[in-house]
Order: sequence, then C-alpha cells, then structure tokens
Amino acid sequence: MKKTLFCLLAAMLVFLSVSALGDTAPVSMTEGPSQGFTQEEGELETYDLTFPEEMPLVNRNFVLLARAQFEAHPFERLPKANDYTKWYYHDKREIGWCSVFQIWCAYHSGLPLIRLKQDIDVSQEPFSVMEGRVGNVYLGFEAQGRWLSGTEGAVPKPGYLVIYGVRGSTPYTHVAIVESVTPRGDDRYELTTIEGNLGSTIKRINYLYDANPKKKYVNMFTIPENEITRQNCQYTLQKDNWYITGFGATW
Repeated sequence: MKKTLFCLLAAMLVFLSVSALGDTAPVSMTEGPSQGFTQEEGELETYDLTFPEEMPLVNRNFVLLARAQFEAHPFERLPKANDYTKWYYHDKREIGWCSVFQIWCAYHSGLPLIRLKQDIDVSQEPFSVMEGRVGNVYLGFEAQGRWLSGTEGAVPKPGYLVIYGVRGSTPYTHVAIVESVTPRGDDRYELTTIEGNLGSTIKRINYLYDANPKKKYVNMFTIPENEITRQNCQYTLQKDNWYITGFGATW
C-alpha cells in the first residue's frame, strides 16, 4: 500500500513538474518555423483596433496579445527577472527584456519564430525573430529580405517590429511592436507602439514618424496636444536622442 502511494505521489510530482515547465521558450530550434496555436477571429479582445484586410490573423493576434499584456500591466514597473525573462531564459537572470517581450507575444499568439542562423527561407510567410539581442533581431529580418530602413523612407504596418537607435551611438538599442499606423500626409505617420522593458515597464506610446525627414537621424516627433486622439498612451518620446532605425516586416 505504501509503495503504491509512493508511486502515485512520484507520478504526480513528475506531472506537476512537466506542467510547470510546459510553457517555456523552445531553446533548441533546428527545424523551420511551424504554425503554432493561434486564437480564432473574435477570441481576443480587439480594443476597437482595426487592421488592414490583408493582414494575417496570426499577426493580428500578435498585436492584440501585446496590447492585452499592456492592459494587464499598464505602466507598471516590473522586476528585471519577470514572467517574460523566466519563460525565455529558463532561469531568474536579471536582463533587458524588450526583445524577449516581443518573442513571448509572438510565441503565445502562434506567430512562427526563427533563429538568426537557421538556414531556412520564410520570405513569404509570417514570422518573427527569436533573438534576445536587438541587433540580432535586425539581422534576422535582413537575412530574410524583410528589413525596412527607417532612414530611407520605410512605411510600417501594424504588427511590424520597430527598432530604435541612438544618434551617435548604436542603431540597435530597443525593439517594440507597432500597434497601429495612421497616415498624416507629407510622408508622416502616426504610430502607436507597445514597448516592453521601457523603464522596466510595458508602455503604449503614441508619436509621429517622418519617413522623409530633413535630418536623416531625426525622424520621431511628438504629436501636438490638440491633435491627440489615442487614449491611455505616453505622448512624449522614449528618449530625445532616439530615432527609428527601421522595421521588421513580420508579414
């Protein structure tokens, strides 16, 4: 009887351990991306967002899931070792997590992920890049022919990644998810973005992007207060010396 109970308890512990580890990032990826689980149309809160008709459902869900994470932690300061980093790194290290946030959102929305050094061609498929370093995220999109330079007139779409640089320093300092894009005329676009690990928080930011700026590395501007239409956003720029390096076309 005691042996039977011991076996049952052991089996239960194994089951609980597997369940606890079940939702972790796939560390070893040697195969090409496969379509993961994604919610059906209407299963996620839409937050009154509208998307281009041709935008794939998985990319819509990518945006909606990121927005849901913001709504769950609006401007809330999170520890450097948080649910996103523990899921990705499988430990409690304290580290910058802007890219890990977009990876978490991609994985849990069913958006296929690729590694930088995978010898595969996804040039015509929805995907994102599973790399913790922002520079490697850029290289992953560039390798697939899906990188759009923000200093050469690129026009983003909802669901794209946006990578920021610092004038006079690195061009790959931070990555975020584009929630919406509204043309403002004269090559200017109003962007709303969901940004993980901006001041250790998840933020939703609303600003203007100039695709044809007078100065090459000055392409971000605040929206005049009387023209603000989005609610529940930060309307100041992340940093005064940041610029949009470019966009990763996830679809």
